[in-house]
Amino acid sequence: MSAASRHRHGGRANEQGAEPLVPIAVLEVELTRPLESIPLTDPSGRRYVSARVLVRLHTKPLGMVDVVPGYGGFLPASYAAVIWQQLADRINLHLRDDGFPEVVGIGPAGLLGHEAPPCQARRREILARAPRATVLVCTRDRPDVLGRTLSSLGKLEYPDYETIVVDGSSTSESKNLVLFDFPHIRYVRLAGGRLAVGRNRGLAEASGEIVAFTDDDAVVDRHWLAEHVAAFDDHGRVACTTGLSVPLELATPAQLWFEESGAFVEGFERRMIEVAGRGRRSLLPYATGKIGAGVSMAWRTSVLRRLGGFDLAMDRRGGEDVAAFFDALCAGYQIVYHPSALVFHEHRRSHEELRRQIYNHAAALSANLTRCLVTKPDHVYDFAVRVPRGLVYGFHPDSIRNHQKSAEFPADLTRVEWLAMPTGPWEYFKGRLEAKRLAAFARG
Repeated sequence: MSAASRHRHGGRANEQGAEPLVPIAVLEVELTRPLESIPLTDPSGRRYVSARVLVRLHTKPLGMVDVVPGYGGFLPASYAAVIWQQLADRINLHLRDDGFPEVVGIGPAGLLGHEAPPCQARRREILARAPRATVLVCTRDRPDVLGRTLSSLGKLEYPDYETIVVDGSSTSESKNLVLFDFPHIRYVRLAGGRLAVGRNRGLAEASGEIVAFTDDDAVVDRHWLAEHVAAFDDHGRVACTTGLSVPLELATPAQLWFEESGAFVEGFERRMIEVAGRGRRSLLPYATGKIGAGVSMAWRTSVLRRLGGFDLAMDRRGGEDVAAFFDALCAGYQIVYHPSALVFHEHRRSHEELRRQIYNHAAALSANLTRCLVTKPDHVYDFAVRVPRGLVYGFHPDSIRNHQKSAEFPADLTRVEWLAMPTGPWEYFKGRLEAKRLAAFARG
């Protein structure tokens, strides 16, 4: 994916009157191929102030590095040195695990002679005996980005899958897009409700043994579905897999502020998450937001249905994905965070869009915590011991999370989190009252 195709202009000044420097070029580099020069400007002619590079080896994401242009721009030799400086240990660890000799550096030519690496064996095994999968995309009034998402899903390297679009739009544009431009994709009309209802509607239609979810503003990697399926075990304890989401573009201040506020990035190390054996300081099963997100997740269809699907009481502000993670963990299942199940996400471009998103996320967080207590009242003591530490991480000015924010991060975006948190319990209980009515829309 070229960096130059990912940028548009937008955003507005924050209340301090300063904005972060954008645009930032976003691109991916596969180390077994020659490195290419990074464009100096975006399509509108704005000069890139820096580049954020997703580094991959044998298609596996190893990390992201930030590169500033030197004399002559973003030259392969210069940013190869930055990649090596920051990711040398991960590169050699991956090579050792694959049985290849370690290297002492990388240059513009990349790393050659690594055909058919063993790390891809699991993916090849899955493709040889692939279970049928269903990919669900819920959309509402965004045909301009939906087409891009569906195009990327059409390029998946997976032999047996269906794609279902669940459309709650107020116009017929998205319907016409699917029916005329993507006739192989199943179209399902959603008569009412939001994302939780839409996902349950799609779940009712799914024919796959695995059901995978992404959003209508995401672009999936061609190995996305195969990597999700590969992360499931063979004995059924893994209920769900989640994947890595990185920015599709960093063209506006709001998109960079979303990255600073935490975004979706959950790291580049594969993790098995379960309640059994959790440490004394673990926030599981309550703080499930760092497990992953619905923009890149897959479930065993039978398990998700057995758990009751997504809680419709969470439909008002979102958070149905993390509520489902909680349900799976409490039922004794495992969740695998698998960064190779990669998507590129288009963050909100404007300050006001980001403000609304942050408000919804904070309200959904406290709604979900309320739900934990309501649905598992026997967890009250455990909740009281573990959850306050997570709230400190999320909201204390000196927490690691808030130290990631730059001096330009708008104060109103931090305030809106505080304003939203007290509304969560009300949103949840109102959602419970609405759930019975919404269930009819979820059934179709």
